[in-house]
Parts: sequence; structure tokens; C-alpha cells
Amino acid sequence: MIPTTLVGSFPLDYNRENIKRALIDQYEVGITFPVIPQLRDFVYMYVEPLVNKGVLSHEHLGYEVRGDILSVEPEPPEDIVYAVDIAEDLGIKYRLAFTGPFTIASRLTPKGGKLGDIKSSLLAHEDLFGELLDYLVEMAREVSKVSHPHVVCVDEPVLSVIVGAKSIMFGMEPNKVTQVLDRLLGQFKSPLRGVHVCSRLPPLLKNILLPLRNANFLDHEHSDIPENRKYYSREELNSASKALGYGIISSRNTRVEEEQDVIALAKEALDTYGAQLAFLKPDCGFGGMRGFLKGKEYEEIVLRKLKVLVNVAKGLGEQE
Repeated sequence: MIPTTLVGSFPLDYNRENIKRALIDQYEVGITFPVIPQLRDFVYMYVEPLVNKGVLSHEHLGYEVRGDILSVEPEPPEDIVYAVDIAEDLGIKYRLAFTGPFTIASRLTPKGGKLGDIKSSLLAHEDLFGELLDYLVEMAREVSKVSHPHVVCVDEPVLSVIVGAKSIMFGMEPNKVTQVLDRLLGQFKSPLRGVHVCSRLPPLLKNILLPLRNANFLDHEHSDIPENRKYYSREELNSASKALGYGIISSRNTRVEEEQDVIALAKEALDTYGAQLAFLKPDCGFGGMRGFLKGKEYEEIVLRKLKVLVNVAKGLGEQE
């Protein structure tokens, strides 16, 4: 069986009961590497100590920096600590999603800046970005002390926004972005470490992700974005010692896929990448489905999609 995993979010209210439920359900459905569930904003959960100390002001469109980021000691998110305890008690090999510094920086704005405008964000302020990076590296170090994930993935959706065909916004150089990601990934010692970037992948992104020293897999959307399906060649991944997390289940479309359609996509992935496939998965998290079925999205859509994912992975394994 080709391993299976998830990206992170679920359309469930944030409470301990639902955290446990989302974790246990993945395990019981047969997901190889269940993800530690994200039931709240994936930026807030890592900057919460800064908000609590008044260093960040949480506004509708983002966060305004009002103090010294480095004056605050990072504390692992309580939901991660709670879910990790459950996973490790059950002997689950789990995946941990850590929101990346570029994505978090894109939501933070210096005092007086225009909230919600990426051009005014910390990405445009090298000194403040450096302070945020130092804070997040220390946060990663603290999280690594209380968790032992088999898979760690740094989530950087904003990279598909700021990286283009030939250049990166804010005058960033590809090797500098690589160095930032490597520094964060280096705080974890998991067997599988990687980076998730969603949406359509820009050409220059390869120059950032393939050279990563502290990552051995890359994770993207393929079900909803056919253009990504042959973004890398098998040879590129092999020569860079990278495997691929391949999305075969839509995390946007609320229709539950027919198994035969997913089998066809999984076979295409296997034919294209062969041994370079790390795992099969949904494209992204399912949090965006919240409210579609008035609170029944999790049972009626998400769990059914996960069963399709596991059945397809098992079926392919039996054919090998």
C-alpha cells in the first residue's frame, strides 16, 4: 500500500473533543500518517503568545506589530500538545503541520502599515522578518521537544503568490528562501520532512525547493490543479533526493469522488513518479468546507473522501 496522509485542517469547531475525534477518525479509517488536526487559524496558533503579550494586535485583516517580537518566549500550541499526547499514547505515526515563516509574515504588518496588503507586510521589511524568523525557529525547537512526528511539513501557501517565473517579490533571492526553510526544518529530526505549497506552482519555485538540504519530500495540489501533475520530472526529484506528496482527492470540491476516478489519477501519479511518490493525500486541508452542509461537512464529505483515499491506496498496493 502506498502511504497516505493529510495536510491539516478540518471543518470542525475548535475544542478538545473535536481534536481527538479528527485524529482518531483518521487512524480508524486507515490513514498511514494521520495529521495533528488544525481546527483554528493556522497562523494564529503559532503567533498566539505574541498576541497574548500585546506584541501583536489581532485585527480583522491580519496582525499589527506593536512591540518587540523577540521579547516573547514561544510556547507550543496547546492543541498540538493535546493531540500529540493522544497520538503517542496510541502509537500513531503522525504528521505535524508547521506554518512557515513566509506565510506568517504575509499576515503581519508593521504599526501604521496597511493591514491585509501583502506589499505592506513583514515580507517587505527584512529586519522585522528576521526577528519573526528567529521567533519561529525557537517555536519549532520548543514544538520538537514535546512531539515526535514521523512526518513534519512546513506549510507555505504564500510561496505560490510571491514567487514568479523569473523573480520573487520583495527582491528575495531563491537561495535565501531555501536557507530560511532549511533553518526551520532543521529544528526537527523526523524521518520525513518537507514543504507544502498549494495552488499552481510557479516555475522559479523549483529553484527554491529542490535544493533544500533538510527536506526529503515536497507536497502539492494535483487533483484540482492538473498543471501541477508533471511539474517535476522523476529525474529531478531523484537527483535532488526528494519524494512527492501527491494530491488525489479534492479539498475544494465538496462532491465525494468516485473511486474509479481517483484510481485513474493515482495510477497517473505512479506512472509518472514511481518510487519518488512519498504518499497519496488530499490536495490541502478541508477547513474551507466549513458551513457547506450546516455542520455536517465532516461526516458527509470529509470522512467519505478519506475512505476513498484509503481504498484507492490499498487497491494500488494490491496491484503492485
